[in-house]
Amino acid sequence: MSLTLCISPPSPFCRKVRMAMEYKGLEFALAPGDHVSEAPAYNPRAEVPILIDSGFVVCNSPDILSYLDRRFPDPSIYPNDPRAYALVREWERTADTVLDAIVTVIGNWLFFPNLPEMPNGLLEAARRDIAQIYDRLQMCLGEREYVCDRVSAADFALYPQVASGAALGLPFDVERHAAVSAWLKRMRSRPEGQSDLAATRDWWANKDKQTADFERINWGTFRLEWLLANGQADWFADQVRRDKVLWSVGPQANSRNSPHAPRASHTS
Repeated sequence: MSLTLCISPPSPFCRKVRMAMEYKGLEFALAPGDHVSEAPAYNPRAEVPILIDSGFVVCNSPDILSYLDRRFPDPSIYPNDPRAYALVREWERTADTVLDAIVTVIGNWLFFPNLPEMPNGLLEAARRDIAQIYDRLQMCLGEREYVCDRVSAADFALYPQVASGAALGLPFDVERHAAVSAWLKRMRSRPEGQSDLAATRDWWANKDKQTADFERINWGTFRLEWLLANGQADWFADQVRRDKVLWSVGPQANSRNSPHAPRASHTS
């Protein structure tokens, strides 16, 4: 068995998968993925994480976690009980779509130094929308230590998003969201949380040495949807005209046309 995980350390999806693999006690190598040219395997959307299992490639973080839970079922990160499984998937999906959209869009102004000033009202919209998610998570947690009583894929998906939100001016209310606060501290204190914290801090401490494209942004489906839903269509159109948007799909400059793509991708 040979496992390699291709990652970009700041990515919440990469953090999620890495923490889950560490929780499972798996031995794996890490490969850089800040830039598509570095990845040892190819994802048609030019995104990470990418898992390589003895030459077999799996892309997309929920697919990677599902694959790993079938390949290495002990300890599991998805419950067998149908209702518990549905709850875990609901929170994993919420983290990967709704929560990620808010946190990453706001985080782009920290990550990309050449972005124009943040549009008026966007931070307030983020705080409004994320508070609703914190309210739901508070109700779900209640007296539980973890989202579904024990550690699951939901916790690994939520943790990077909630932790990043707190650092981006999108914090939860400690009194109103006491269970969320306790859960966050619990996750951070776990071995996987400590490893995640160290890796993320190291990347940011050496940001000037990284190979990521800091000039163009791949907003992604749900991130772009949230941006547009909050009245930023004209702002985004200007970014497109200035060639500041990196596309994963589309007629031009998409990942399938990348010189790093397999030859089959050019002819399919």
